[in-house]
Amino acid sequence: MATDSDEDAIAFAPASPDMGVEKWIDVDGIRTRYFEAGRGERIAFFHGGNTGSNDDAVTAQCWDINFTALAKFHHVFAIDKLGQGYTDNPKSDKDYTMHAAVQHAAATLDALGQAPYHIVGHSRGGYLVVRLALERPDLVKSCICVSSGTLSPGTPRNRLVFADAPVPKLSRQSLRWIYERYSYDPKIVKEYLVDDGVAVSQTEKRRTAVRKMNREGLLHKLFFPELARQRAETYRWLLERGMPCPTLIIWGFNDPTADFENGKRLIEMFMHKQPKTEIRILNRAGHFVYREQPAAFNRALHSFVTAHSRMNVHQ
Repeated sequence: MATDSDEDAIAFAPASPDMGVEKWIDVDGIRTRYFEAGRGERIAFFHGGNTGSNDDAVTAQCWDINFTALAKFHHVFAIDKLGQGYTDNPKSDKDYTMHAAVQHAAATLDALGQAPYHIVGHSRGGYLVVRLALERPDLVKSCICVSSGTLSPGTPRNRLVFADAPVPKLSRQSLRWIYERYSYDPKIVKEYLVDDGVAVSQTEKRRTAVRKMNREGLLHKLFFPELARQRAETYRWLLERGMPCPTLIIWGFNDPTADFENGKRLIEMFMHKQPKTEIRILNRAGHFVYREQPAAFNRALHSFVTAHSRMNVHQ
């Protein structure tokens, strides 16, 4: 059981780009970047976004406040998803999908070889971890889904919220504007996070992915149709058989894109079959709830992981 001083360490860590030395692992021929720290229960963080997005360039770096604090008590990993951050692009056009991102995430955990994990995913990463738990329950001890508009029923609001985004896209001005619009308090958008997005956006592999998804049309010809099909399938699985593990849903009440009304419908699906479903709604928090309310987020995550740490332990 954590002491009061432990709770302070869990809750608070300075916003800093220092997550330790980046590591690399070959995952079925995909050079994959990740960060690792700490000892204890294994927690794997998956960020949002998708391969070739021309709106943002989020990487594993976004978890720094949570990663640093929770590494004091747990064995934490933060992974750049397929085609994002500094992880290689998909090998072929057919893999510019969320399905391929889920398969790559599962293969990464297999390659790391320390399953089962408590898996945490934000936004499109939230979709990823839920789908991963449903497809590969052997890898998962618990699942934490954070503000996932991608997984929620209803119409996404991103196009409306970001209709007036500055151009050129992926420029410093545009990235900062988008991150601020995602947030309840724009002051949480730190300069080093914008720097990280700009640096990633300037890599050749990122330019290739953006071209394929946008100018070559993979976004609308492949990515969205496949996501719609699998999202409907995911709802059916949730209602028919339920999540195979304890599940925590964390949501920012003031999220402009992952609408809370749609989130409530998703929460009902989780609760339909999985009795070990818990909910945390954090006030005065937008889409980046884990950065806007880090103390409450870290405490909730630590408490949930600790409560489910004795299940299916693989040493």
